[in-house]
Amino acid sequence: MKVFLNGQEMQFSEGGYEYVFMKPYKKHQQRTIERDNGKLSLQLYDNGVQIRTLITKEEVATLINRDVAIDIKNNKVYILEEGNKVTKNPDGSVEVE
Repeated sequence: MKVFLNGQEMQFSEGGYEYVFMKPYKKHQQRTIERDNGKLSLQLYDNGVQIRTLITKEEVATLINRDVAIDIKNNKVYILEEGNKVTKNPDGSVEVE
């Protein structure tokens, strides 16, 4: 199965990745639309973040309307805000300031 995040192919992780929001949210809405060829999940947050995920038999493609940093060591996706600085470590982890 192929996995894409914001158009970039990434490693599949059993159990998925945890989203880490740099700007906290209080409320969110989620809706799932199911069709014969797959499923579309829409997530809207009151901090302005929008996450759209299309799941089919062959791939999972997610679009987030922010820049992201992927921590493959800890299975986390950091959803960045303007001004965040990211340091990538050799072990696959990231540090966000």
